[in-house]
Amino acid sequence: MEQVKTNRFTDAEMTIAKETDLPDLLSHLGYSVRRIGSYYTTREMDSIRIKNRRSWRRYSTSQRGDAITFLQEFCGKSFQEAVEYLLDYHGRARDSPTAPRPRPPPVKEVQPVFALPPAHTDQRRVFTYLQKRGIAPRVIRSFISAGLLYEDTPYHNCVFVGRDRNGQPVSASKHGTCDLNGSSFKGGIPGSDKGTGFPLPCSPALDWMLVFEAAIDLMSFLTLYPEVRSNAIALNCLYEGPLDTYLKENPHLRRIILCLDADGPGREAAERMNERYTAEGYSVSYIVPVQGKDWNEYLQIVKGNPEKIQRGGHYLVANLGQIISDKTAADAQRREQRQAERENIAAMRDACVGEITSTPEVYARFLNMQGDNPGYGAGSIALVMAQDAEATVFGTPERWEAQSRAVLDTERDNGMKIFTKSQSGRFYILADVYDIRQTQGRELKPHQLQDNTPEMAAALAALLDRSPVLVTADVELSAAARYDQQRMELVVNPEVPDSEAFAAIAAEVAHARFHDRGFNTYYDRESQDLAAQSVSCILCRRFGVQREPPDLSGLADAYREQSIQSRRQSLDGIQSTSRQIGNAIEKSIAPPQRSSPSRHDHER
Repeated sequence: MEQVKTNRFTDAEMTIAKETDLPDLLSHLGYSVRRIGSYYTTREMDSIRIKNRRSWRRYSTSQRGDAITFLQEFCGKSFQEAVEYLLDYHGRARDSPTAPRPRPPPVKEVQPVFALPPAHTDQRRVFTYLQKRGIAPRVIRSFISAGLLYEDTPYHNCVFVGRDRNGQPVSASKHGTCDLNGSSFKGGIPGSDKGTGFPLPCSPALDWMLVFEAAIDLMSFLTLYPEVRSNAIALNCLYEGPLDTYLKENPHLRRIILCLDADGPGREAAERMNERYTAEGYSVSYIVPVQGKDWNEYLQIVKGNPEKIQRGGHYLVANLGQIISDKTAADAQRREQRQAERENIAAMRDACVGEITSTPEVYARFLNMQGDNPGYGAGSIALVMAQDAEATVFGTPERWEAQSRAVLDTERDNGMKIFTKSQSGRFYILADVYDIRQTQGRELKPHQLQDNTPEMAAALAALLDRSPVLVTADVELSAAARYDQQRMELVVNPEVPDSEAFAAIAAEVAHARFHDRGFNTYYDRESQDLAAQSVSCILCRRFGVQREPPDLSGLADAYREQSIQSRRQSLDGIQSTSRQIGNAIEKSIAPPQRSSPSRHDHER
C-alpha cells in the first residue's frame, strides 16, 4: 500500500514509526507470532513473512511494506492514524518525544464469514474461456464434475473451489472470463481458509506430488501431460499453507516437485520452499516450463503443435508423463512378481506341511526343528525344512545380531524365505532367514536341564504351574503323570526321576490344556495324544531333556481327512501350546535380566 507523504510528522517521527519491530508489534496486536528459520510469521496469517523484523510481505496476495502499511492494510487505519498509533506504541507524543504514553489497546483483523458466490445455471462461458486458453475439455469437465470449478452469477467468473478432506468447500477464488488479451479479474473469496488449495486426489502408490501456483496452471499441466491424474495441488498464489495441509493428510509423500512460475517471485518462492521442506526431510526439485512465464503460457505456445512439448527435455518435465507411465508399469510388474513369489512360497509351505503330517521321519524332524526354534510358527518351520534339508537353528539377520552373531557376507544372497508380519502388524510380508551354518560369532549355549539341580526344580515347578487343573501326588501311580479327564485333575508320581517326570508332565499338562476344563466338548484323549506327546517332545528338545519320540505309526491316518489348512492349524496349535509353556519355564530358570533370544511371536 502506498504511503502518502505528510508534513504533520517530522523525519525523526517517521523513522520511529517505520523502524518499529514488527514481531513485537504483532504480538502486542494479539497475533500468535512464531519464528521459522530466518523469518517470522503468525498463526493467523501464515503467509506473512517478516525477515529483518522491520518489513513484511504476504505471499498469498503479493503485498509488502513496513509497520505503517501493516496497520493500514490489516487494521483499517489511515496513514495518519497508523503513524500516530505507532508513536503512541513507542511511548512518545509527537510534540514531546520524551514523554511516555500508555500503549494503545491491541486491534485484530476481522475475519469475514466464508460463502461461495451464487452459481449460474450453466458453465458455458467458463468452458469457452478455458478452452480458448488451451485447456482440454476433459480437464475442464473433470474439475466441474469434482466440484472444484463452476461459473458464478451475474458476472460469469470462473470460481475455483477448495475443499477439505471431507469434501466441504472452505475456500475459493474468482478468475474473470471477459478479457483474454489483457489482465483478467482475479480475487479471493472473503473468509477463505488459506490452508486449503485446489488439490487432486492423492494415490498411496506414489510418493511424489506436483505443486502449482494457480488452478489454471494445474489444468494446463494436466492438458500437456494427461498421464498425470493425481498427486497435485494448486496453491493460493505462493502461500505454502495448502501444501502443508496436503502433506499432513498424506504422510506417505516424500518427494515434492515444485512447478511454480518461471518469473522472479516464482523462483524466489521455490528457493524458500526448497530450503524449508528439505530441512523437514523431503526431497525437493524445481521444474519450469521450457518456454513462457507459466504453464498456461507454455500451453499456448505448443497448442496445436504437440511435438513442441518434447523440446527442452533436459528440464525433466518434458519427459515427466513418460516417467510416470513407466513407473506405473514398473510398479505393476513388481506387484505381480511379488504376488507370484508369495504364491510360490505358500505352495511350498503347504506341500511341506502335507509331507510333515504324512511321513513319520519328516514329522520327527519337524518336532526337533520346532524345539530348536520355538518362536517360529509351524509354517515357517515347514518353509525352512523345504528349502534347506540341513537347517537346524535359523533366524533373521536382526535375530542373529541380537545373539552376537552375523550373517556371512558370502551367504547374504542365500537366505530362506518365510512369512513374517509387517511393522504395522496388519499383513504378512516375505523375509529372509539364515541357518546357523550361514553365520559366525559367539557360540550359542542351549539349555541342558539336569536331574537334581535347582534349574530342573524350577522348571518342574513352572511346568506344573501351567496346569489349568488341580495337581495331586500319588506314589502308587503306574505312570510318571496322568491327566484324569473325568475328575479334571493332574496326578503326578513324585518318585520318578526328574527327566522322566518332565517329559510326562509336559504331555499331561498339554492334555489338560486341550480339554480346557471341559469346555472343549470335542476333546478325546486318544485323538489328542499325538498332539500332547508332540508338545512334550518340543519342550524336551528345547530344554535338553532326553525322551523317546512319540509313536508315529498312526500319523497318516490321524491327518488323512484334514485339509492342508487344517493340518497347518493343528501344527500351529501344538507350537503355540509348547511356546507358552516353554516361555514360562525359561523365565523361571533364566536370570531376571535375560530375555529369550528365540522369541519371535510375529513369525508364522
